[in-house]
This record gives sequence, structure tokens and C-alpha cells, in this order.
Amino acid sequence: MMRLLLLAVVAAGALPAAYGHGLGLDGMTATIDGTSYDITAELPLQFGDDSSRLTITIQESAGEAASDVVLQLGMVHSGRQILQDTFHAPAGVLSLDVYNRPAAIEIDAPRQDGIILAEPAGTAVYGPLFGAGGLYTLYITVESVGGVPVLDDRQAVLDLLVLDEAFHTGTDESGAEVSFATKSYFDRVSNFHYDAPSGTITFEMPFDWSAGRMSHIPVIHQEVHFPKDFEEFVTRGYLGRINDVALFRSSVTIDDFTNLDERTIHFVILQDHLNLIKSQMDRPGGSLPDTMVFTLEKTQSIRSQMSAFTRNGDFQVDMTWEPETILPDQKTKFIFTIRDANTAETLRNSEYDFVIMQDGSQLYRNSGVARVGGDFQEFAFAEEHGGTATVHIQNIRGTDQSVEFAFVVVPEFGALLVLALSVAALVLLTRRGLPYKNGIIAP
Repeated sequence: MMRLLLLAVVAAGALPAAYGHGLGLDGMTATIDGTSYDITAELPLQFGDDSSRLTITIQESAGEAASDVVLQLGMVHSGRQILQDTFHAPAGVLSLDVYNRPAAIEIDAPRQDGIILAEPAGTAVYGPLFGAGGLYTLYITVESVGGVPVLDDRQAVLDLLVLDEAFHTGTDESGAEVSFATKSYFDRVSNFHYDAPSGTITFEMPFDWSAGRMSHIPVIHQEVHFPKDFEEFVTRGYLGRINDVALFRSSVTIDDFTNLDERTIHFVILQDHLNLIKSQMDRPGGSLPDTMVFTLEKTQSIRSQMSAFTRNGDFQVDMTWEPETILPDQKTKFIFTIRDANTAETLRNSEYDFVIMQDGSQLYRNSGVARVGGDFQEFAFAEEHGGTATVHIQNIRGTDQSVEFAFVVVPEFGALLVLALSVAALVLLTRRGLPYKNGIIAP
């Protein structure tokens, strides 16, 4: 999934290597007194109703547990420090079972010389720590290992992302109330607004546009949900912007199949596009904003790309075709990209089988290799092929995993119905059902 944000060196030695930064998990490697240690932190993907466990693990990279670790832990959420204390982790593992309460923080463990003696099986913490999802930044300073003090006091910075779901209301053109929802896989969403006259949704979230922070963020993912029967905003395509900079067409994806009664619009922006957005932002006086403002605008001028996932959730395939209306006796180019479903990164040298099926019969089959992660196949339908057909991308990267996309071949005598039929084209998703993976797309 997403990688680690900027990390500081924990102790004198090599620059730490990053691996992790993502939903509920982050980690780094640091050299302490000549020994390489792995430092990881983990939270649930989504908080429970009552308690959630934060686990910090420090162990030698060779696999040996670190003994008698004393660490200072600070935690920040939504720009506010919510925890700052020093803990003793007897086997290099600190497990805090956090019970969210509105009262002041209480830690159920003895304290000796200012250090909390954490229990190996878990220490209960009561207080207002995990009341909402979003970005939790941990600042960890290792003070000693095996009773030997660490002189370097620089911090390790680990970022844990917890799904944040929020519900909003808007008013349609008739004045009736409409329900919306957002799911954020980075930080908390605020200032959600639907403008009926312009057919536009806007919302924002905190974001650090500095080069150091952005360099370790491979993808930003946000979702907007609204009812399928909200006709004034259910359209064939959407335009997306961030801080008034237009996004690529493929950064905005329609998903009508994850939820039967809802349409989901996904914003997925990769790191190189974040850098491009930053370069094009209007920055009065040269200052950078501290937010990312999303805009979603309905349009009839484009059709958003479709995306599907393999059943085990390992692979994501994006699909579109040209021309948009598929007619007999003309070549149709099917354009697709194969990605890692966790990171949205294109997978180079991906083998696949491309199959077109209709009414249980195979119309076309060809094998290929997507050298740069993307490829295309061409096929000309005959007049008798009018109706619904499906494209199958099979045996992806030598596995038995596949996806399907459905579409309509418009017979010549039905040309007057082209618009209606093209809007009715479907994507049949084969997915594993994890909410943060359905419908992701990136250019």
C-alpha cells in the first residue's frame, strides 16, 4: 500500500530504510550502536466501538528480539499531540490497549523513575486517543536497549493511516435533502459541500505539501458515496480537481458495483501527479497551503474509466475502449492497465490472456505481455454480434486470477439508441470485498 513518510535517523549510523506507510502499518530500519534494528508500529485498519490496540515492535533485523527497550513515545492526530510518555518494553514490544474515553488519559501500569513499566501481554490506556480515523503520526525516540543508553536523541517518525468515514448532507435542486458519505484513506475530511446549480462537490483534508513529506507518499485515495437514484448527479463522467488543478481523467473512477444502492467515486492520485499538481498550484506569495481541496464536477463530455479487481485482491485492472460506442464492422481498441491492487503501481512485464465472450461463445482470444504495465487489443465485431459481450483478462502474471468487463455492441439498425446503450455498459467486478480496494484506479 502506501510507503513511509519522512523518517529521521534514530541513532548515529546509516539512514533508515522505509517500508510500510499505509493503512494501519508503518516501519523503518535503523542502526543503533552498530546493530541494525527494525522498528514497526501497527493499528487496526478501522477503530472498533470500544478498544483498539497500538503495537510498537523493536527487534534486531537478524530476527532476534531486543531486550529491555526504553522508548519515548509521542503521538499526534489532526495537528494535536494526544500522547507523550516514556515506556519500558521488556522484550522490545510495546502493546497499548486503548479504551477511548472522554476523560483524562490514565495508564494502567506502574511507573518507576518516570518510566511506565508496560506489561508484555498489553497495557490498558484509557482516554480520548482514538476517537476518529485519519493520520496518526508517532514520534519514537529509543533511549536505551539492553540497559545501555542511546546517546542520539533524534526521532523516528512513523505514520499510521486509519480509515475515516464521515457522513454529510446536501440539498438538491428541488430543495430536498441528499445523503453523502466520504471515506478517507489518508486524513480526515472536512468542509464537505454539494452545490446543486453547478453539479459540484467540494471537500478538503489536511496535507503537507513540502517536498520531504511528499517524497514518501505514493498514493492518495479518497471516496465519495451517494445514492444511485440521485439522478441530478449520476452522470456518465466526472471531472476532478485538487486545489483548482485539473486531474487526469483516470484519477477519477466510477464504481457502481461495490454497493448496490450507491455510486462510489474514487479519487486516486499517485506521487508523480501530486508533484505535478504542486507545480501548477497558484501560490500567492510563494506560500504552500496546508490542505488538499478536492472538487468533483459532473460532466457529459467524458466517460470515466472502469476498474476491477481479481478475486483474491492482488491485481487491479483498469479498462476503457475506443471508440466509446462499439459498432459492427469497425475495429475497437480495448486499452487496459494491470496494477498492484495494494499500491496502484503498474506491474511491468505482466503476462495475460485476453478473451472476448458472448452468449457463452468465445469470439476472440489472444495472449500478450504488458511490457510497461499497460497494453491494448483490437477486434472488429460483426453485425450478428450486436448485444452484450464481455472482456476477460485471464491468467494475470501467470496466476489463475482474472477480471471481467461487460459492454454493449450496438447493431447498425440500433444506431439511434447509441447513447442509451453506451451509458448502460457495465463492469463486472471480481474482487475480494475489502472497502479500501474496490474501484481504485490510477493513470
